[in-house]
Amino acid sequence: MKLQEWLKDVYYDPFGQYLWSKQDADGGSQMVGEVRGWGALQHEFDTEDDAAKFQDEIGKFIADAINEKIKREYDTK
Repeated sequence: MKLQEWLKDVYYDPFGQYLWSKQDADGGSQMVGEVRGWGALQHEFDTEDDAAKFQDEIGKFIADAINEKIKREYDTK
């Protein structure tokens, strides 16, 4: 197993706040991480909805960052 295989097509699932990696062409995925921080975030915003949206932004940002790094590091070799 290589890093670029394990972290292939990472995406964020807002329902469970998980980061997943698409492992199979038929849609099979493997959990690779979890976005945490609700305990603090819920107190940083005026509404729970605003806090949840921010947490989802963080998850999407992390997934994008992983995908960009994998592409940069391994697609050019």
